[in-house]
Amino acid sequence: MELQRVLAHDTRKAMEKVYELYGEDAMVVSNKKAQNQTELIVAIDLATQAMDALGDSPADSAPVRRSALGDMPHFDSVLESQVYGEPEVPRVQTANVSPIAAAQNRIKPFEQGVEINPNFSAAKPTDVPSTDNNGNLRALEIVDMVKQELASMRKEFKLSQQVDAWSGTLAVSDEMRPLIEAFNETGMPVGLRALMTDIINKHTDMISALTEIAAFIGDGIKHMELLDNMPGVHLIAGSSGAGKSLMAGRLCKQMAMQYGDHEVAMISYNDTRFGAWNQSQLIGTQAGVDTFRANNLNTLEQLLGELESRTVVIIDTPGVELENNLATLTKLLPQARKHLVVAADASEASLKRHLQNSDLNWDSVMLSRLETQVYPWPIINALMSNDLPLSVAAAEPSIVDLAVPMTGIGLAQHTLTQLPIHFV
Repeated sequence: MELQRVLAHDTRKAMEKVYELYGEDAMVVSNKKAQNQTELIVAIDLATQAMDALGDSPADSAPVRRSALGDMPHFDSVLESQVYGEPEVPRVQTANVSPIAAAQNRIKPFEQGVEINPNFSAAKPTDVPSTDNNGNLRALEIVDMVKQELASMRKEFKLSQQVDAWSGTLAVSDEMRPLIEAFNETGMPVGLRALMTDIINKHTDMISALTEIAAFIGDGIKHMELLDNMPGVHLIAGSSGAGKSLMAGRLCKQMAMQYGDHEVAMISYNDTRFGAWNQSQLIGTQAGVDTFRANNLNTLEQLLGELESRTVVIIDTPGVELENNLATLTKLLPQARKHLVVAADASEASLKRHLQNSDLNWDSVMLSRLETQVYPWPIINALMSNDLPLSVAAAEPSIVDLAVPMTGIGLAQHTLTQLPIHFV
């Protein structure tokens, strides 16, 4: 495949240019403003272009289009070969092989050390697992995430073609057109943008339209009152880099102020990243609560027995193998509440990939990095499509920034008030 750059006055003209030059198989990789124009980066299939060129030649026995693709390596195998350093496998041999099944052949299970340390002592070298195993697990997560992101982008592109979303600016009055253009510029998903267009068509002024849009989003997203109902055990989960450890520290700090520091404890469970335990110790110290470490289920069970008298216990889970770890912990702690931490600037696919396992039954979603100039439209769309409540949110990547209750209408107002609406 090859990346091509397309410049046009607006997104609609850029998409028409892409379709004219490269056909409907071209995949949009990015969409941004550049030099007062819209810049699209598209990926095109060189093999397809070559077959098209051969088809136009006067040769008597021109090959059938895409006939050579059967012996070419599949995209999944090429991506994994670059990550793991393995030889590329032909498409026909890997078409039905899942990334998890492939990983089981690469990564052997390994035993992890055990350490309970309420005195914040440093982890022993013998407790550190193999770096290669950790790297392979993390690489597998990245490969799987990239595949799902690409699949989501293709689906969004096809949907935009079907509903002709780029002509949405022509379906509203001139007074309301800047609002639609702001939705396009901030990356609102196609399906949600179509709903917003229907609402906008009912109004003649911007304020009333924004008010109804905020109410519509607020009614579509549930809310959970968490900070006033925290006693018990809570499992904090999320992808690596989502900010779950900081969120766990924030909640510990706030509960320590409410119930007392001796009534709150934080546990780092099975996080085998290099330096993860030191990070947990630092966060626990900043929160002013006792911090413990458990590297396996038996140790966690013993530790929870010792902490049974604590009012609030927050368990920070690892970012890799999220579903497997949560399923194991749910069997041990069926009454524990499970919270998914997602960065506000994450894609819709990154949230949906954690909602595929219906057995996890998340109790709430927590948002991190909800800063200014962040437009969480993909998160809003995913929450409106799933019966999952929103609980708290935080902006700055620091434990000093407290977690605040967040409702659907609050999230909508945060996003709508920052829209880049340009009046001509």
